[in-house]
Amino acid sequence: FGCVFICWRPFIPFTIRIVEMVSGVMMKHPGLVGVSFIGTVVGIAWTIVWGIAFAGLYQKVQGDISSHQTVNADGTTHVSRGQSAEFYGMLFGAALAFYWGAQTIYNVCHVTYCGVFGRWYFQRESNSLVKSFTVAVTTSFGSICFGSFLMAAIRALETVVSNARRNAQEDGNIFACIMLMLVECVISCIGDLLEYFSEWAYVQCAVRGVSFMDAARITYSMMTCANMEYVISDLLINSVVSLGAILCAMVSGGCGAVAGAVVGGKASAITGAIIGAFCGAVAGGNAVGILNSGAKTILALWAEDPRPLMNMNNDMHNELEEKIMSKM
Repeated sequence: FGCVFICWRPFIPFTIRIVEMVSGVMMKHPGLVGVSFIGTVVGIAWTIVWGIAFAGLYQKVQGDISSHQTVNADGTTHVSRGQSAEFYGMLFGAALAFYWGAQTIYNVCHVTYCGVFGRWYFQRESNSLVKSFTVAVTTSFGSICFGSFLMAAIRALETVVSNARRNAQEDGNIFACIMLMLVECVISCIGDLLEYFSEWAYVQCAVRGVSFMDAARITYSMMTCANMEYVISDLLINSVVSLGAILCAMVSGGCGAVAGAVVGGKASAITGAIIGAFCGAVAGGNAVGILNSGAKTILALWAEDPRPLMNMNNDMHNELEEKIMSKM
């Protein structure tokens, strides 16, 4: 943590000023927290429904997982648990369904947040929360589903490769384990890049109402032509969101553990800690995610038209310009 703090220290003051500006907008629109709460409830409900469905499906096809016993040269036996292609297909489909639903719920909230901050930026705040949510679940819903599907497909593929790697490790297949580990790393990097880029692209879906592919093109042009990479490189907003979600998970997990211990002892405490940590991570991630959406919306719109921010917060406008000029 000390090394991370030393590396991040130059970027902390700028991130604090961005968070303060976004928090000021949040204070004017407390309904954003309500959207976050609804997203949390729907997300947890989707997880429960998916978990029940996957458990039933797994019980039905678990016979496809078979044990193979072989005799080694020294006379000892080795038992390996092989998984059929049908199992991996089932795993991919189940993971795809889960990630697609979860990503869609998250991105509906994200587009709603972006719409509210976009209307604040251009001083069109009349009933902005209702209008932004309506856009997210109607005209932009197709773009949200498409972008979420791309993200879900990458994460589902990563899940399958990770499962295959663990099986190869259990069977002692070193070569397959190394190759699958490399493939898993590549897929994970692609997923992280797509996830980060799509969050910026959804700003355009919320503000302009364009399709996901058009939003991706606009975002790419913004990153390159407006030199926004110089500003983004100094921004730690994603780390703020991650740390906030972790903190909420830890607090909620601790509360769940205490409640479980009071009700049913050690076993219940472990179960309560797990459930509490999961719910805390989901709720905290959604709540702190408002800061992420707001920061990216304001920066993306400033790159297109800096005049509104210059009129509302000239100091922030000047600081953004100075960051770009100092690195060009």
